[in-house]
Amino acid sequence: MSGSENHSALTSGQMEQVHQAALAILADPGMKIMEPRLLKALDKAGASVDFDTQRVRFPAELVDETLASIQRDLKSGVTMPVLNGVIASRTDGKLAAKFGGACCSYYDWASRSSREPNNTDVVTMLRLGDAIPDVAHVGNPVIYMRTDDGVQIPPHLKPIKTAALVAKHTSRPYSCEVWSLEGLEFQIEIGCVVRGSLEAYQADPIFITAKETISPLQLPREDAEVLMALAEKQLPCTIVPMPISGASSPVTPIANVAMATAEILGVFTALRSFAPAARVAAGVITGVMDMTNGDAVFADPNAILQDRLIAGHFAERYGLDLGIGTGYIDAVVPGMQSLVEKTWKMLASFSLGRTNYPVGIIEGGKTFCPAQAILDLEVARAIHKAFGATEVSDEALALDVIRRAGIGGSVLADDHTAKHFRDVLHFSDVFSHTAASTDSLLDKADQRWKDIVENSTPFVLDGDKAEQIDQIVAKAEKYFEEHS
Repeated sequence: MSGSENHSALTSGQMEQVHQAALAILADPGMKIMEPRLLKALDKAGASVDFDTQRVRFPAELVDETLASIQRDLKSGVTMPVLNGVIASRTDGKLAAKFGGACCSYYDWASRSSREPNNTDVVTMLRLGDAIPDVAHVGNPVIYMRTDDGVQIPPHLKPIKTAALVAKHTSRPYSCEVWSLEGLEFQIEIGCVVRGSLEAYQADPIFITAKETISPLQLPREDAEVLMALAEKQLPCTIVPMPISGASSPVTPIANVAMATAEILGVFTALRSFAPAARVAAGVITGVMDMTNGDAVFADPNAILQDRLIAGHFAERYGLDLGIGTGYIDAVVPGMQSLVEKTWKMLASFSLGRTNYPVGIIEGGKTFCPAQAILDLEVARAIHKAFGATEVSDEALALDVIRRAGIGGSVLADDHTAKHFRDVLHFSDVFSHTAASTDSLLDKADQRWKDIVENSTPFVLDGDKAEQIDQIVAKAEKYFEEHS
């Protein structure tokens, strides 16, 4: 099943119903697009635009032509990567975890407490991600919120300074949070330094991420501005709706699918009306309203079902990748609930061929915990071992070994066992085959990540590039000081 597109999803007829429902939503009530240039572009493209209310009604033909143009670009070789640290997109089936999330809180298992991340926290988490072979992408697991002596980083500078730390402390840089159009420019500059040129950066972008609609059916101006700037620079534009069943979308799962589909297609159409060659991509993090307390929850079975249905719909109906909210769970602290929720979400992600799992994230995307990241990686490895492919060959079938052991014999001392057991069997530094509490597992995981950092060789960015990045950060500090 590894790397497959086993969606257990909708029939072709049901997918057409969802598509028609999304078109109907976009026609009535439509969407609120809070950016004047997008409204003008949509008006010119043939949408019905009320400039006073910022309401757009999308003709079905315009949306369908947008989809067709995206599909043509993909067939011609244009890449449209899904850039975000908390969603899992289509992969080749190999375990390729993400250290991402842009969490504003760091959970320390040893003290059982959370805090705003400081410089040391950010750098240590980057070093940890860089040192683990199964982590392919290191973005911003936490945001640089305070200096080590407790001084708050100015809001506009937090993503920029975080991106600078990512650039300097990992060989596997990935997406980072973008909070403003002005900040985006500095983060792109940092990315160009790391990649070596604008052309290389466009081919393999870093330090940018997805923006979100506000469900139901709204695209805020700030998010639109960032997406438009990305489109103009030929960089991927990723949109991630977060519809909540029972709150911002009807309570039935398929209605949530239709709502998310409508929001994504509406934004795709708006961006492509503004910039016809825009590299558009999407993900989704659906949730469900907990009717007992009014909280939005993301590890509910219905939320997992919705994510799976939307991913299947986009893959099979539109031929498009779509990231799902694998990184979001509801457990506030590491423990039994977090392990169960992560296992559910990673199994669903694995079954969809999305194996770039975000790890370490708890509390609905608010908090990062390194001990949780270690446990998440253990779960991911076990899933790949239990549900992945296996070798079928003369060496693996081992008939000669079976014959040597004979009836009632043992293969324990056989050379074949010594040759293969390290590659075949599953070994864990945390889980035990003897009884253990969740707390003892987390104690082991907490010690494990500390050992990894202590025994790793820190990545060092080329000195000239590091100096250039420092200059960009200084320029950003001066800009925001002058424009505050």
